[in-house]
Amino acid sequence: MSLMRKSQSTRGTLPLRRFGLALLASAALFLVWPVRGTAAVSETDVKAAFLYNCAKFVEWPKDTFASETAPIQIAVIGDDEFASKLKSLLSDKKAQGRSFEVKKISNPQDVKSFQIVFISSSETRRLPQILDAAKKSSVLTIGETEQFVDLGGMINLFFEDAQLRFEVNADAAEKARLVISSKLLRLAKRVKR
Repeated sequence: MSLMRKSQSTRGTLPLRRFGLALLASAALFLVWPVRGTAAVSETDVKAAFLYNCAKFVEWPKDTFASETAPIQIAVIGDDEFASKLKSLLSDKKAQGRSFEVKKISNPQDVKSFQIVFISSSETRRLPQILDAAKKSSVLTIGETEQFVDLGGMINLFFEDAQLRFEVNADAAEKARLVISSKLLRLAKRVKR
């Protein structure tokens, strides 16, 4: 009986370990890849790739999606170039068995209809309004503004020494009923609790 339990336990952890190793490898690539000064890879490319990898390591409540096969819907507020790049990058990708839909929006009240919302630094003035609209919803908010996590955003992206870094507001994610993988949290420069 104990051998059977051990076998079942091992079966459950091996895919998780492989999953974790894949996350660490992909996240490490984007965290150490020099961005500035490299013509082939722009900051926009790296941020788009981060969002894709991030979607693999966040769990949403089941009631967040209309069905088992519904896509992960991503809204971009304030950056046309990023919205286009993200749409192109994710056109044939999947995370957690779901495809992606990317839309550019401007009305903060629309954020409740999405699983991920990227808020550009150009929206700093409207940031409190956008984050307030996302409250009480299971929306992963990702931004690129200095005080983003302190204002209630969940993941803030920034470049430091030509490398993509990020910080996480774990408390805000928990209030939104989102589970961010501990593997992703370990890679964050700062985790606010």
